Amino acid sequence: MYGITTIPLEARILYRRGMDLLDQRKDDAVVKYLRQAIIIAPRFTGAYRALGICMTHLGREQDAADCQYRLVTMATNSTPGTARAGV
Repeated sequence: MYGITTIPLEARILYRRGMDLLDQRKDDAVVKYLRQAIIIAPRFTGAYRALGICMTHLGREQDAADCQYRLVTMATNSTPGTARAGV
């Protein structure tokens, strides 16, 4: 997992843009930003969590479940005591 300071800056910026748009319920744009953040930082749990919420808003339940599965998989593969961003 990433500690908050080890998530690449570009991924954090994309995540923040996505979160701002999530607050505005611009879900299609949110998906774009969060997917880009995940491409840059594949273990960015906060981005997966937000993407799952967004997918639920869009009625894309299978995609939301896939995000949840990824979060659970990352949590079970993490080292105890390791910082996780977005958790």
